[in-house]
Amino acid sequence: MKFTRVNKDTVNCIITEDDMDEQGLRLEDLFDKSQEAMDFLHEVMEKAAAEVDYKPQGAFTPMQITVLPDHSISLTLSENTEGAFADMLKNLTEKAGLRFPKNFLEELGDVPEEDRIPKLSEYLQSLKDFTNSVKNMVEKTSSDMNDKEDDSIPVKRGSVRQTRIENRDEKRVSEELEKIGFKTFVFSIKDLRTAILLSKQIPDDVVMGSTLYRNPSDNMFYMVFDRKDENAKTFAAVFSVCYEFGKFVTTKNSIICHMDENFDTVLNGDAIERLRSL
Repeated sequence: MKFTRVNKDTVNCIITEDDMDEQGLRLEDLFDKSQEAMDFLHEVMEKAAAEVDYKPQGAFTPMQITVLPDHSISLTLSENTEGAFADMLKNLTEKAGLRFPKNFLEELGDVPEEDRIPKLSEYLQSLKDFTNSVKNMVEKTSSDMNDKEDDSIPVKRGSVRQTRIENRDEKRVSEELEKIGFKTFVFSIKDLRTAILLSKQIPDDVVMGSTLYRNPSDNMFYMVFDRKDENAKTFAAVFSVCYEFGKFVTTKNSIICHMDENFDTVLNGDAIERLRSL
């Protein structure tokens, strides 16, 4: 293992295959974040502290792992957590092409340092789930079109064969809708007026469920959206619109249950429709 201080904020460590073999580790263990791999990385950071005076600042340790041509590993450790987090966001926007809503970036700036990575990870996971779902729906539509082109035998409207085809398509749509990672999400909203403005931005034909809660301790409102039978593209669009009016809270059912038990229920089930009419 070889340690080098790159600059005042950055340390680099080269980990050879032999170093990995001695620990009984494979590359996959590092990327899968196995417990053994995490223990090994902790030891590497302790050695870096001893050999090149590595002194991480903050609640998390920014690191970058690169596999070199000779199968050794280049591990780059940063002591500047603020700068590392800013670089991470920059890479996501410039290299990955992501565009973060202004409200979300402000929200990241407000949360404690140790909560930023989990908050960002949850947001990225939400985007991944939406992307996968929309991709599945597009592939399904393409497949359906090919099926129709290949169907050289005319299907009489109302025939048994047409009914079978429609039932098959409905089943396939249902299966695709189940692939999204979650069916509910929550945004906090500062006041009732903002909740009304949000509701007026959501089209009338959206069939999602919505419940509005109020936390009596701070008078903050929380809008819970339930996907129901809404398609993935619309579900994703509503999610994006919400960022212009509130702050993303969670997709976890356990937290939603806590709200239901401990917060005041202002509007149950059809909050968007009722607020839109005001």
